[in-house]
Amino acid sequence: MNIPLEDFEAEMLANYLRSCNYEFAHIWNESGQRWTKNIIAMMNKKKKLWVAKWFPDYCIVLKRWSILFIELKRQRRVLKNWNLWASPSKVSEEQKKWIKILNLIDNISAEICYWADEAINQIHYFENL
Repeated sequence: MNIPLEDFEAEMLANYLRSCNYEFAHIWNESGQRWTKNIIAMMNKKKKLWVAKWFPDYCIVLKRWSILFIELKRQRRVLKNWNLWASPSKVSEEQKKWIKILNLIDNISAEICYWADEAINQIHYFENL
């Protein structure tokens, strides 16, 4: 079984958020995305704009008037014994730091989710606190 790319999961999450009328933003900060064909120019542009390359991918305004940040990763493969394999997407120390900092702020939650369904479950969880 092939593991879907993060872009596929992101599209599924965005479709869900739109269908449920959530206000949200996808933070465009991945290093793989291009502003220009010249890699050096792209990196210089990101430095000038102070792009936080490890900031969570999504900012979602929950209906109970709090904010949920989600760092979306590729899903984990489920083994035959139902254990989870490691995700092909790694969580960097900087990403963990952002999640920890954001969780210290009142009415803000931040989570790392390994596929769109896990992110949707987190949204339901925080909506029902």
